[in-house]
Amino acid sequence: MVILYSSSEWLEVLFRYAGTVWPHIWGKWLASSLYSIAAYLFALETGLQFGTEHHSMLLPLSVTFLLIFRANEAYARYWLGRSTLSNYISEVREVLLLSIIYVRGGLESSIHLFHQGPGATVPASVKPDHYDEKARNYRVDVARLSVALAVAFKLHTSIALDGYCFGSLDKEAKWFLDWDRLRLLQLLTEEEFEIVNRCIGLAEDESVPETRRRLASQFHNARTLEGPPSSWDDEFPVRFDQFVRVPVAIVWFLREVLFRNMNDPFNTQPWGIKDRFVGALVHLLSGILESFETAHMVCTTPIPLPYANLCKTLLCFYMISAPFFVDPSRGWFANTVVPSVISFALLGVDAIATELENPFGDDVNDLDQLEQVHILEREAMELLRQSGDIRGCSVFGWQEVPDFVSNKCCRSLKTQLVVKDLAQLQVMPLVAEEDVVPAWLLDRKEESRQKAAAWSLVL
Repeated sequence: MVILYSSSEWLEVLFRYAGTVWPHIWGKWLASSLYSIAAYLFALETGLQFGTEHHSMLLPLSVTFLLIFRANEAYARYWLGRSTLSNYISEVREVLLLSIIYVRGGLESSIHLFHQGPGATVPASVKPDHYDEKARNYRVDVARLSVALAVAFKLHTSIALDGYCFGSLDKEAKWFLDWDRLRLLQLLTEEEFEIVNRCIGLAEDESVPETRRRLASQFHNARTLEGPPSSWDDEFPVRFDQFVRVPVAIVWFLREVLFRNMNDPFNTQPWGIKDRFVGALVHLLSGILESFETAHMVCTTPIPLPYANLCKTLLCFYMISAPFFVDPSRGWFANTVVPSVISFALLGVDAIATELENPFGDDVNDLDQLEQVHILEREAMELLRQSGDIRGCSVFGWQEVPDFVSNKCCRSLKTQLVVKDLAQLQVMPLVAEEDVVPAWLLDRKEESRQKAAAWSLVL
């Protein structure tokens, strides 16, 4: 997640450790500083002059130029990743918005969308018909697949480098991957998830019911969990032969839903989307895939090896050559503190460049994708409500988010959107009695019952 801080507070920024370059460079910086001190003390004790390089700053300036150039390129990649994420979510939102507006529905939906407007109430004499039911199913499908697209983007970018380039995931990455898979289980049908799960490429040969049972058991006490159990392996293999990515599969599902509900002169679907509007939606879906490919490129294309090798070589050469910059006549400050500060600056710039080159993942300075997903969830429910589809809203529910997930978000993240029936399926193969249903799901099930009862009274 991106760490939020106030740039006007000097002390808050100055004395922060987590999220800075210190966790990455303190060992190398300490070794370099001690080496410089030892070289100065040796020269002071023996009176030996190693060289006259203290009169020239050519080597430090050369290293600084290369590292700053690399940092600028990494910063450009960071903002390319940020722009790509924004474009991706915006295009998914636009597909959801236009899909809800373009689908005509039956008499109730048509009156609300084209005569009453958002927030208005359809007269009680107007009853929903089977066309309204078909339009509702379409809206629900688009809403859940749109949220699944956002989750799939996070899933893919979190594992793209380690999984699809190096062929394995550590147990922390596998733990959060499993949570995203559980999320997809609560948004996709069994047939859809079976395809998506194969696209992930994990070296697991499980059926969908087996995966559901294992993930439900794994996150049974999600409130008290903090991370993967110690019994897990350190590495989990990922197959290299999987070239169909998860977002591509879900976009295919969206295209299928779109064309299945299209109204053209050759069918009898007056409730569906007019064929003249389909082109705009297809163009947006193409934009989603283009943004995804850009993000995949940012994740999986490291800085060229010759440049990285040159930067590291010159940085190491500078720190090793510290004795040749010692001049005892200049005093202890110039021979110990100044080299230490220069080493800190060079190591820090190198660490910043490494941190920014891949802005996707679960590191402390990576982009906060959880916030973007949650905003899309809220907007999806609001768009359904504005369309007057209260029954469509009741298909979805809000599930509590455990701390190990919410802590990855820079803001307070408490809930996530699920399809009620699919979310309840997660515990059905695991337990038989309701009193042992996981508490994080039980609360939301009870809330769903109360809301459903309230809606039944209203309707």
